[in-house]
Amino acid sequence: MEYIRTMGARKQHRKQFLQRHPLCCFCGGETPSMETDHIPARVLFDQRQWPEGYEFPACKPCNRISRHDEQVVAMLSRLYPEADNADKKKEFSERVRAVAHNNPGLLEEMRVSTDQAQDTLKKYNIQTPEGLALSDLPFLSVKGPLVSSAVANFGRKLFMALYYKHTNKILPREGGIAIRWYSNLQVENGEIPGELAPLASGFPNLERSNMDLSEQFFYRFGVTDNLKAAVFLAFFRQSFSILGYVNAKAVDIQLTENATILQPYQHKT
Repeated sequence: MEYIRTMGARKQHRKQFLQRHPLCCFCGGETPSMETDHIPARVLFDQRQWPEGYEFPACKPCNRISRHDEQVVAMLSRLYPEADNADKKKEFSERVRAVAHNNPGLLEEMRVSTDQAQDTLKKYNIQTPEGLALSDLPFLSVKGPLVSSAVANFGRKLFMALYYKHTNKILPREGGIAIRWYSNLQVENGEIPGELAPLASGFPNLERSNMDLSEQFFYRFGVTDNLKAAVFLAFFRQSFSILGYVNAKAVDIQLTENATILQPYQHKT
């Protein structure tokens, strides 16, 4: 009977949530919400313990549109630091298997050639450890088209969700999200623009049952007074970060170098 009461409470919570948030926040606010979507996805967190207060209204197509990309980001976020216990190693292996199954070719795309390894050593002034061949260096390429596409779609959804959370507004269909992401090497070498610090001064607590989750995911944010624009800088463990600039009018976004501009989803009917 305890199990039945628990499931009933979940259904009631879901019903009340969708009543308070009747429209999907991912496709321009013109579609009824049918499901709750956990952003960032539960698969990114150890034992699927995601932050409290980070569920969002979604239509069915929007809820499902990023599921394979979430697996990619969950794997990437666990690349560094390496898993230090059996449970974490098992979760990482599960993420790798899911990516191999659902994203053919992506793991192969991440393999670094000798030339790429040499270029990385030179760019970041890294000395090759004595006795270690270039092929043995712990480098992975994360700038290929398959990885970039997965991270961009994940970021698209993440930043629409965070915009909704911090403005209580749905990004309209004419809105846009400019996305750029940085590897841990780029973060460590100061390649994230320094002028972002005063713009993204908000720093929310991410917890579940009083457990701090910031070692797995955290972000900084800033929102304009008119709520029409926002900036977010999200960090995924010590592996990488994603910068997102959201504007209610995509035409007002000035594209920065190596950034991608995406818009709310539009599903075929």
